[in-house]
Amino acid sequence: MRLSARNAVVTGASRGIGKAVAIAFAEEGADVAIAARTLEALEETRAAVEAYGRICHAMAWDVADVSVAHDRLDEARRALNGLDIVVNNAGVHHLPNRAGSEADWDYVMATNLKAVWFITEEAGQLMLPTGGAVINIASDYAFRGGNSIDGVSKWGVRGLTRGLGQKWARNGVRVNGIGPGPVATEMSNWHVGDPLERPSLPLGRLTLPEEVARVAVFLASDDASAVIGETIVLNSTNT
Repeated sequence: MRLSARNAVVTGASRGIGKAVAIAFAEEGADVAIAARTLEALEETRAAVEAYGRICHAMAWDVADVSVAHDRLDEARRALNGLDIVVNNAGVHHLPNRAGSEADWDYVMATNLKAVWFITEEAGQLMLPTGGAVINIASDYAFRGGNSIDGVSKWGVRGLTRGLGQKWARNGVRVNGIGPGPVATEMSNWHVGDPLERPSLPLGRLTLPEEVARVAVFLASDDASAVIGETIVLNSTNT
């Protein structure tokens, strides 16, 4: 198992990509702290992680509140007896072609970009003694930009990933990202039973959350020991 004896934090773990990442990490031997805005939303993920015999610590955490980033990461570290991996997956979606209000801008940026900065900085400090990996979930907007607030935020996540990757590498903390095209999740307006086919995409279909999770496992593992500051694109026609 590639993540045996590792301890991971996954934000936005109640559904979609975050849930798939938490389960994949558990399958590969990691204990996992999962976070979402409410504890109730995390019950399915917790059960799935524990089904692999792994420790699962659930936390109510709105990552837009960066004032608690240190406390939540330290809580996870204490609950799991260590911190080796942090996945910044929590995010909010803003519809394209909609200008949005200043409040929209502030909340999307706080969740999608500001939180990633502060959580990665805090995680880097906590991982200094032993090293570790941070994985930022962006999107293919990180390469093509976008006319929506979340598109701009994901462009920023890619730049931040590059910069913090360079900053923390010599301290043994690898920072990388994943930039998937459309994924079969509720955030992409896909629901169980809907068709996966998308002729415009290279695979002819939506990417599955489990496929994103497998890339996260790779980036978290020693197999990616020399990968620094990169954002890996999945199934996109627009990069």
